[in-house]
Amino acid sequence: MYKLIGILKRPDGVSVEAFHQWWLQEHATLVQRFPGLKKYAINLTTSGDQRYDGVAEVWFDDREDMERVFSTPQGQAARRSATGHSGELVILFTEENVIVRG
Repeated sequence: MYKLIGILKRPDGVSVEAFHQWWLQEHATLVQRFPGLKKYAINLTTSGDQRYDGVAEVWFDDREDMERVFSTPQGQAARRSATGHSGELVILFTEENVIVRG
């Protein structure tokens, strides 16, 4: 599996609750439209004293689908949404290596 991992920090002055709500309700609807999407999970922090406010994992079957997504209208819309609503944003293109299966 290949994953796009997004690590986000809310902008100054935005509450944890408001940022989480934006991420789950507004931004998530954009990512759900990604072509080739196999799985999508948002991992939200449980307190506001952490450096980042959450991590999103977006799964694809192959590297090409993962890398291509930002050239699509859906990918461009999601990127604009994330950069416009985040104080800090880190995007990683990764290949998953499962060590222990649940």
